[in-house]
Amino acid sequence: MFPATKKRERERFEKKWEAFLESDFCNRDIFKREGDYLIYHSEQLIPMKLDNSPPLLLVLGNPASHSVKEGMFFSFEGDKKEHRFWKHILQPAGILDLPYDKKLSVSALNKHRKNQLLNLDYKSTFRIGLCVFISIPSAPSGPWSGIAGIQKLIGATAMRRLEAEESLRVIECAKKFLAPNGIAVAFQKNAWNALRSSKDREYKLGLAKDGKLKGRLKEMTNVLLLGVPPTRLSGPCSKMLRQLLKVPEVSNIAFLTGLIAGMHTRR
Repeated sequence: MFPATKKRERERFEKKWEAFLESDFCNRDIFKREGDYLIYHSEQLIPMKLDNSPPLLLVLGNPASHSVKEGMFFSFEGDKKEHRFWKHILQPAGILDLPYDKKLSVSALNKHRKNQLLNLDYKSTFRIGLCVFISIPSAPSGPWSGIAGIQKLIGATAMRRLEAEESLRVIECAKKFLAPNGIAVAFQKNAWNALRSSKDREYKLGLAKDGKLKGRLKEMTNVLLLGVPPTRLSGPCSKMLRQLLKVPEVSNIAFLTGLIAGMHTRR
């Protein structure tokens, strides 16, 4: 977790560890300590199946602990209600329509949704993959939530080291999934700042809300990178997804895909 030369960082981590672990009832099921190693489960959902649709990689902040335990991104929120990501962000934006039986239990719905995404069994212009920028899970709310909660646990300096390593992982994923004509969307500040090219502006929430975070993915300048508001702001997030996906680069890809594939509906 920490180099031997970072004794103080390790000591601060140890003082905070139990509080972090207790912040979500799922944490004890997904985290394990072995000597100097912190071992944990995380999430990534990249379909191996191919079609003629342009790939779209959705880069989220970090996983919610309960979603990791459930085995599916945005498994539920609140009192096990369907997460806003699916019904208030992606669907209204015209990005993804995942039809399902509303009588399904949360567990059955998560399994069904994962199979739909892996098998391309949905309505979309795109072939969609999901990954996280920071792989360490945390509680969905409270003092240890989100990427801010991870930084609180490990410290700002360690966080910068972690971001550098996580960036390599995400870029490697993008190289395999997005080449040659894909698009990446960053839903979080740290993700945008770490993955943008050196010529692109730094993240500001106002820019994200105004649809002005448009750039290129680091090391993959042929891949468009879009920055949108975080998922907690479901209205602005969905609105910017809808507008940003109408920029010329995206519209041209969608148009060409339509000519080739007839804008088919996957079934």
